[in-house]
Amino acid sequence: MLPDSDLALIARDAALPGLRLALDASALASRCDLPPMRAAYLRYKPGTSCVASLIPENGGLDALAVMAYTPPRFAEARSRPEWLDGPNPAVLLEDACVALVPLARDRALKGARRLADPDRAPRLLRRLLGSQPGTPPRLLRYKAGRRAVLRAGDALIKCYTAEDYGPAYEAARLAETLGSAPLIGASERHHCLAWRWLDGASLCPEEGSAQPCVAWRMAGEALAKAQSAAIAPHRRAPDASVEIAAQVEMLAALDPDLASLAQSVASRLAAALDDAPATLIHGDFSADQVIIHDARATIIDWDRAASGDPARDVGSFLARLDAQVIGGTLEPDRRDAAADAFLNGYRNADGPARSRAIPAQHARALIALAPEAFRSRRADWPDQAAALLRRAEALLRDPKLPRLATALDPVAMRLRLTDALGYHPGSVSAELLRHKPGRRALIRYRIDGRAPTLGKLRAKGADTRTPALHDALRAAGFDGSAPMRVGVPATRGIVSDPALWLQDEVPGRVLTDCLAPNGATAPLRQTGAALAELHKAQVPARRDWSMQDEREVLERALSEAIEHLPNEADEIAHVLHGLSDILSTLPPVAPTGIHRDFYPDQILIDGQTTWLLDLDLYANGDPAIDLGNFLAHLDEHSLRFHGNIGALKMQAEAFLQGYASRAPLNRARVESLRLISLARHIAISLRLPGREQTTRPLIAHCSAALADLAA
Repeated sequence: MLPDSDLALIARDAALPGLRLALDASALASRCDLPPMRAAYLRYKPGTSCVASLIPENGGLDALAVMAYTPPRFAEARSRPEWLDGPNPAVLLEDACVALVPLARDRALKGARRLADPDRAPRLLRRLLGSQPGTPPRLLRYKAGRRAVLRAGDALIKCYTAEDYGPAYEAARLAETLGSAPLIGASERHHCLAWRWLDGASLCPEEGSAQPCVAWRMAGEALAKAQSAAIAPHRRAPDASVEIAAQVEMLAALDPDLASLAQSVASRLAAALDDAPATLIHGDFSADQVIIHDARATIIDWDRAASGDPARDVGSFLARLDAQVIGGTLEPDRRDAAADAFLNGYRNADGPARSRAIPAQHARALIALAPEAFRSRRADWPDQAAALLRRAEALLRDPKLPRLATALDPVAMRLRLTDALGYHPGSVSAELLRHKPGRRALIRYRIDGRAPTLGKLRAKGADTRTPALHDALRAAGFDGSAPMRVGVPATRGIVSDPALWLQDEVPGRVLTDCLAPNGATAPLRQTGAALAELHKAQVPARRDWSMQDEREVLERALSEAIEHLPNEADEIAHVLHGLSDILSTLPPVAPTGIHRDFYPDQILIDGQTTWLLDLDLYANGDPAIDLGNFLAHLDEHSLRFHGNIGALKMQAEAFLQGYASRAPLNRARVESLRLISLARHIAISLRLPGREQTTRPLIAHCSAALADLAA
């Protein structure tokens, strides 16, 4: 008996008189006296066709494609000679416009037709495998007209369409270079590939026993290694906007009640997705594509390998775990542990996906999975789809930034931008660039084809202080022009609701991307000189930042570390007390305007021009605080990415030389504040994923450096 959701769908799609039979395998089996079979795949095009793939329970090759057509299409298809001539023809149900087509008659899968023919299969098997397997091939998966997967003895065989064979062969050769299972045979004529069967345990919770966290961690490391390979497939990943639009259209056709939710999530997602540097990606990555064997993880099934955003693979992996929780096959706490271990492995192995891109790609994959419950014939498929969409919505929504959705809505923002810009914009697009949940967001607006404008949204309300600071600094010469060649972006106004302020997007390369051991030092020298100009600007701040403030931040950070690291508590406490003593003995200096959060991500290098970003914390304080903070970030970056805290020593020295060329430099004072700032990274390493490997080296370095300072 079909569920009400299926019956409602059948009633809406009167163009397909056989839709009921395509959806109800048991009713079809009763009518046509079929053996026990399971639904393996469903491809539904509303008002056009519905194709269901049925596989015998025993894995035999007498699988069927159930094809429901509109009456005109059925009239065209019913006379196909490749379906009807010879033995074992297709069965035509004239009243329902349904054709039951055996695997041996699948027009698109030449190799599958051959393997399903007992007389012709042995020759192809010998060609692919080098010998005849001891047992008949067993059908594992079948997507009618798309692909068939079989096991033949200790080999895996895949049958493709003529169009898919070439890319699949290229992907298989690519996978070999990454350490995946090597090909043992190929038939271009029959569009088949064969691999040796890979013994091991699937990482997928639905296919094997529960795997320990180390296995999930190895999967993350394996993905990071693959994506970092210097390989660029010819194929590009599908356009996300096209994918999303197709899924929304499908969900709306399946159940009108899903339409508004799907469209709402898709709108938010469109604003969150952005272009990213492309790497090699798997293209369909999930736990069932990972085999754990010989104490390592091997990624299989690279058929969809492409060049694309590496976060796409990470998001797909996480979304499949969510789907298993929603489907009841995985416990939420196991999902959380598995996801954490996977992400830690990926980040520790320097996975190239940008952290801010992962939630959007996670949401994209959830939308793509939303129709899966319908295709797999779950009776509760509308509830499953809605749950996946709500999960995607939650990833894109920030309850502490309730106006983020409005700020990302081009229609809503068109009117709100009018007062701020002084004219009525004709066209607006909005793109989420950065998002710190519960705190702030950075949005790029493209308005009437002009240069992009950035909007900064804060949870605690409109920021009027920073725009005024930008105006004052630009009036003092910080506009990027000669002779200083240092600038801050020009402001473009304030929007009251949502509370954001607008500024120009300035060109340049983020200084972080310029950092490499034995790399260029000129950008660092240029940055040091720019910081000196900021300190000399004599642009007053509306707040002060004292050494007592530095001490309080240090105490909070290291007290947190002591609480979480009882085995290292004594050593951390020693560092805290020693650095507190240093802070208390530093003689006072004349305050200047300081950035207060100065590190490489806050600098853009555009030729000879240096742009300073994110002056939200600008205050009157000791200039050595900025210098020490910057150097500490170089140290932490060196340790995290190169395993050596001194890997960027040349760059650090160039930065100091650049500063000294424009302003006095007290190196001893800077070194003290450098160590104080670096000690705070001990606590940061405990909070941010992917940094846990730096915790112990940071403690050891700070302890040793403190002794050197004391000496």
